[in-house]
Amino acid sequence: MNGRLKVLIGIVFILGFCIIGRLFELQVLGHNFLGSTIYSKEIREQVIPATRGRIFIHEGKDIYPIAINLNTYNLIVSPNAIVESKIGPGEWLNKIAPYIDISELTQVHGQPIIIQEGQETSELKDILIRISQKDDFYELLKTDLGSEEVEKIKELGLPGIRFDAIPQRHYPEGGLFSHLLGFVSASMDCHSGLCSGGTGQYGAEEFFNKELAGQPGLETGEIFSSGLTRADDDIVKPAEDGLDLVLTIDRSIQYFACQLLEQALQEYQSVSGSILVLDTKTSAVIALCNQPNFNPNKYSEVESKDYEVFKNPVISSAFEPGSIFKVITMAAALDAMKITPETTYIDPGVIHLDTETIRNVEGRTFGQQTMTQVLEKSINTGAVFAAQELGRAGFRNYLKKFGFGSLTRIELTGEAVGDISNLERKQDIYLATASYGQGISVTTIQMVNAVGAIANKGRLMKPHVVHSTIKDGQTDVWEPESIRQVISPSTAASLTAMMVSVCENGYGRRAKVDGYYVAGKTGTAQVAKSTGGYSEEVIHSFIGFAPATNPKFVALVKLDNPQQGNFADSTAVPTFGKLAEFILDYYNVLPDKK
Repeated sequence: MNGRLKVLIGIVFILGFCIIGRLFELQVLGHNFLGSTIYSKEIREQVIPATRGRIFIHEGKDIYPIAINLNTYNLIVSPNAIVESKIGPGEWLNKIAPYIDISELTQVHGQPIIIQEGQETSELKDILIRISQKDDFYELLKTDLGSEEVEKIKELGLPGIRFDAIPQRHYPEGGLFSHLLGFVSASMDCHSGLCSGGTGQYGAEEFFNKELAGQPGLETGEIFSSGLTRADDDIVKPAEDGLDLVLTIDRSIQYFACQLLEQALQEYQSVSGSILVLDTKTSAVIALCNQPNFNPNKYSEVESKDYEVFKNPVISSAFEPGSIFKVITMAAALDAMKITPETTYIDPGVIHLDTETIRNVEGRTFGQQTMTQVLEKSINTGAVFAAQELGRAGFRNYLKKFGFGSLTRIELTGEAVGDISNLERKQDIYLATASYGQGISVTTIQMVNAVGAIANKGRLMKPHVVHSTIKDGQTDVWEPESIRQVISPSTAASLTAMMVSVCENGYGRRAKVDGYYVAGKTGTAQVAKSTGGYSEEVIHSFIGFAPATNPKFVALVKLDNPQQGNFADSTAVPTFGKLAEFILDYYNVLPDKK
């Protein structure tokens, strides 16, 4: 073998040995290096969260936000980047400690860190161990950071840090609109960075959850082992943000009505209550207040035994309305031409039907009375007379036309249907008691909308809380929806005059507003027991509209079991008067009374 061949063989042998040695170094000794560089890269899909739509109300000609989105932040760290940095895990933790709820200086394994007061050393060791793993690229270190805290942490210039934005629903007005809005439950799976918005619960947040939530998008990209770097992002599907809602609520009237309700509950020592105000021509909800309410920003603090507070009593709670229902009885009998406002009857004070006895309030007997006087003095036997003139089937049919016993389809969750099924029974007692609002149940929204039809010349409208929606800068205004003509315009006018007489000459005097005719009716209803019969509890209410000649609003004030004042004329009626005076002044309505 000549020299050149030997040299060539030697070179090949040396090169082969170097290649084998390098492969051994990479595959065996340097497998961690490969794992963190060559094989650390992978293609992942990640959700792009959609932004939840906001909710607004009116304030004059402007709109005002009552449900918005704020971000909190999760602090995510890459221990790999910390370990390989010049600063080291112990010093790194020492610097960031004030921002992760750690406050007392100590030593762990020779590393200076800060310990939270009262926190066990073993827990701190765990934190140090977590951020000291060279092969770890993702650790969730802190949640619920505010934007100011994020900026302060960024100013530290520490390695291995990133922040994931977590969307949070926020309600600037606290509990003022709680039953209208509901709340949004906590977001799910936010710790992984694949965060989607929460789910609407109760109110408009639940009813319009799909529209408000929008559609999340999807992106793919190369994610490196650092856990902090994305490359070549490719949006497979862009996120579609939710639409914005503009409600029909007037902020000023809502604020006044809620303050007024709170004052009335305190003054008359009532356990709960509601005020509902509708526009008479469109049945748009102008104000809706319930007490007690809740703070939707702190819904999670409500104990399970108190979850009933989330329900909206205006739409979800059916009650026996009592004497305010006499206006419906009169409307039906008038429209069927069975009575006129001047029709008279002789009040006997007591009626015996089916082994049951019906009496007037306080056992009073009034003698000969007109139908107008029946409303003025709230005579039970007079309401029975009017209903009997009409008959059970006719009365039931009018109640259905007014919307009782069916849903109004308002855009809020949890609506109750009420119960007028007693009118299917043939016994005379059920027609008689229903005529003055006992033995049947209605919801506040049904009752106010029905009386709103009287104020609207006999035409029933669909109650609604949405004025418009906004999507991609385009505003879509919702049109009011007419349901049916319940009574004739002439019947509505006659009944309005009778209701004005209640406020001029009857128990509704304290609802009057100087310069205006107010139409209304008082009610003091017994509360039924679940076991049958009636309890000692009562409901005081007043329902009415103004100005009577050209109504702008219809409203109901309802106070549950007040301890001060025997009847509604001394509690709910003056509360309505204050409400009516404010609204008429706010709308700058010209007086209709000379």
